[in-house]
Amino acid sequence: MHRRDFLQFAAMTGLAVAAPIRQARAAVQPYGGPYFIFVSARGGWDPTYFCDPKPKDPAKYNRIYDYNADAHKVGNIPYANIPVSGAALGLGVEADPYLMSAKDFFTAHGEQTLLINGINTETNNHSRGVKTTFSGRGDRDYPALAAMIAADRAPEHPLAFISSGGYANSGNLLPVTRLNSVTSFQKIASPNLVNVNDPEGPTYHHPDTFQRISDAQASRTMELINKQELPRGKRSANELYIARGSMEQLSTVELPTLVDLPNNMGDLERMMQQTQLALSAFKAGLAVSANIELGGFDTHSNHDISQVRQLAKLFHGIDYLIEEAKNAGIINELVIFVGSDFGRGKGYNGPGAADGKDHWPVTSMMVLSGDPGIIGGNRLVGGTTVDGQLPMTVDPSTLDLLDDPNEGVQIKWGEVHKAIRNFVGIGEEHPFSKEFPIIAEDLPLFG
Repeated sequence: MHRRDFLQFAAMTGLAVAAPIRQARAAVQPYGGPYFIFVSARGGWDPTYFCDPKPKDPAKYNRIYDYNADAHKVGNIPYANIPVSGAALGLGVEADPYLMSAKDFFTAHGEQTLLINGINTETNNHSRGVKTTFSGRGDRDYPALAAMIAADRAPEHPLAFISSGGYANSGNLLPVTRLNSVTSFQKIASPNLVNVNDPEGPTYHHPDTFQRISDAQASRTMELINKQELPRGKRSANELYIARGSMEQLSTVELPTLVDLPNNMGDLERMMQQTQLALSAFKAGLAVSANIELGGFDTHSNHDISQVRQLAKLFHGIDYLIEEAKNAGIINELVIFVGSDFGRGKGYNGPGAADGKDHWPVTSMMVLSGDPGIIGGNRLVGGTTVDGQLPMTVDPSTLDLLDDPNEGVQIKWGEVHKAIRNFVGIGEEHPFSKEFPIIAEDLPLFG
């Protein structure tokens, strides 16, 4: 898709409605990277089932897989050796092409992965957990890191920060482009079509009548703009003008052919469609960062099936993201952050096979890049104890694990976000960091 076409598409669908008209219509230079995607595994994933494996012990954290610390790792990245299949996970064999085990995922992408285990989220609450994971603080309404990065790099771009879910607070640093429903966009793109999937099908109005309606709307909106004297009112009227104008041009925009998965894979289908649209915005030079999301990780029951199933979908979704970024030619400019509300454990909440695991404040994070030199790929930082699934401390200089919990530094989200801010150029002296400070230890997570 051409950048001009994507801008027209975005403006007409209301994606840029929070931006002033002077921004949406000004000729801005295409943003050329790097690009940032934040993936939220919504509900609270279980790291012991993919990246922080534990010995098999039905009374504790793992009753479904055997773990050999020497054999079950790819490079420096450990994995829980859990095979996946559509039939075993209640999805049917037709789902097999869309599922991926932790072993296969790290085999494919371990060289591109920085894995941080043993992060203390300091909360068991979903909303606070999501906020802390993606902003660095749960006790304040801090902006999402994705918003800060976009506001720092290209705030004038109307699609700089796209959110398809997850934590999307912008901190009033820039507008948020909320991109949740592809179907609704298609309807806005072709409002006169009865069925947007049938471009040659019936219309609500004769084309001449529809044009007269559009002309009348434009004229009325211009009158509204001219009557406004206060900046806020004029801005709102401008936003309405952007959202309504040039519908005919919008209908000519060629969107990617959206993925279509089997009916019982709707959540993964949405994640993959979110990926398609985010990458289209990146390639068009209009976006800096994006949120995408996959839910279903709140496994208080049926944990051994549901958690494995959602993780298998998540790994396929991230693998798809990486492959599509390669096809788009931007993989070496892409950094992917993957996190969740918190972890799960410690242990099961009952003895039965259908029981689950409850909220646990210790979790993990993955960072991936097409260029592993950017993040230092094939690295593991942090860890948890075998007996208590508690976060272990690290040496603040070498990041080596320490046996004494009274020594070193315990990794919390503050430490992670402080390191990421430095990594992306939003250090402590940056205005954003002064406005939204994080008090944490300095850890060389990115070298």
